[in-house]
Amino acid sequence: MKVNIIEKKDDLVEIEFDDKVLPNALLSVLMKNKVDAYTSESHPLLPAYRLHIEANNPMKELKRAIKTVEGDWNKFGKKLQAKVKELKKAKKGVKKK
Repeated sequence: MKVNIIEKKDDLVEIEFDDKVLPNALLSVLMKNKVDAYTSESHPLLPAYRLHIEANNPMKELKRAIKTVEGDWNKFGKKLQAKVKELKKAKKGVKKK
């Protein structure tokens, strides 16, 4: 994944991603935290998705959102692994009969 900081000022940050999953996840967290932010696409045929953040300290808000998304994804990963193990055990039980 490519990430480029397009613009960085005291009260705003604009970051470009080559995929829309992470900027949308970050946007969701930023909005829950009541931070002014939005995403945009430069062109529908080009893989460039921008996340624009306006706040008193946008980098602090971005780091906070990244930690939240990382924690959520880790929790999801653990739940998914547990389900896979559960399904494997269930599948072994069916084969034994």
